[in-house]
Amino acid sequence: MSEQTDLSRIIRDAVANLYDYAALETHPLGDVFPKPRSHTGSQAEYLRQVLTEGIETLKPPERLGPPTTPEHRPYLVLHGRYVEGVRLQELQNRLGLSERQLRRENGRALRALTALLWEKAYPQQVDEELRERIPASSPSGWMENFRKYHVTREALDLPDLISGVVRTIQPRIEAEAATITMLLPSNMPAVESDRIILRQILLGLLSFILDVRCSGNVDLDASVLSGDIEVHISFLAGPSMRRETPALSAVRYWIDRLDATLEIDQTDNGTLGEVRLTLSLPRADQPIVMVIDDQATAIRMFRRFLSQSDYRIVGVEKAEQALYLARDVQPEVITLDVMMPTMDGWEVLQALQMDPDTKDIPVIICSVWDEPELAGSLGAAGLLRKPVTQKDLIHALSLVVVTDKQVPRG
Repeated sequence: MSEQTDLSRIIRDAVANLYDYAALETHPLGDVFPKPRSHTGSQAEYLRQVLTEGIETLKPPERLGPPTTPEHRPYLVLHGRYVEGVRLQELQNRLGLSERQLRRENGRALRALTALLWEKAYPQQVDEELRERIPASSPSGWMENFRKYHVTREALDLPDLISGVVRTIQPRIEAEAATITMLLPSNMPAVESDRIILRQILLGLLSFILDVRCSGNVDLDASVLSGDIEVHISFLAGPSMRRETPALSAVRYWIDRLDATLEIDQTDNGTLGEVRLTLSLPRADQPIVMVIDDQATAIRMFRRFLSQSDYRIVGVEKAEQALYLARDVQPEVITLDVMMPTMDGWEVLQALQMDPDTKDIPVIICSVWDEPELAGSLGAAGLLRKPVTQKDLIHALSLVVVTDKQVPRG
């Protein structure tokens, strides 16, 4: 098996049959995890052990707080639904989640379990992928830390998170004889991110500022411009040295992984000058549009069309990855190209409708053929005739996305 998406489908089926002895005995997951000679039980018992141990590995340590905290949701969802066999409605009530939220958390949890078992089954391939993607300047141990953690996105209260980070690093601030002035408006919109990773990023950026700072105050503020789709966190210090540090190198990969951006501005005043870091994070209240198209240029065009709106684009170029990502992201709407290799758009549409986790997501078909009746009869929420214009795209989205943030700005 070469694709993590293939493994995801197999794991999803295996955990759904966790207590079905006959199903697990001949399950295709056994090709990935064949029973070792040292195991005295059956193939079914061994697969059940692999899956339950994987779920237990996702249980956060006690230091991250009580089970009511969001960090525990992936584990609680998997354990409740598959190990305990709790019904979905009961699990919703137990965790205080809506049906859509539970589906989203379930998708993220299964994705985390897949990543964990992928690493267990193919450790050499994972190491090669990480060496290609993580900068050579990363400090030792960063790769190992990456392998032990999986991203779980949620809506986060930024002022509260930043205040907690500053309290954590306060001993370092005092040791550096530094002062931090914070400007954190109480009405900031929530950001969509991973709580633990974002804390580590903020700690890394503060460490960088303290490393390069020579003297003076550190200003830390968060802001969002009217109508902006991102929240900006700014760190300013001066006078400062112009140099890279391990603390900054270590967070670059994670910033990219969280769909965030980092800008560094340093005034050119000899060896000393002001340094400003600006971390931009996606807002949690943006409706997500998933664009499934094998042409990267089409995804970029849709992103450009919606750049002045409150929509956020998630692009998918491989049709076979569409189901996997749609379960995880739970977008408000999907635009789907028809003419794609391997799987055409009609096949993808059918697969989305057959999956209980994605069947309620509206899908807009994009095609050179003007066949709205065919699209409607197959379950699509609408049709966009190619070539797609910005006006047509905005109009099609306004018909299926329930939001008051559809009109482009400016």
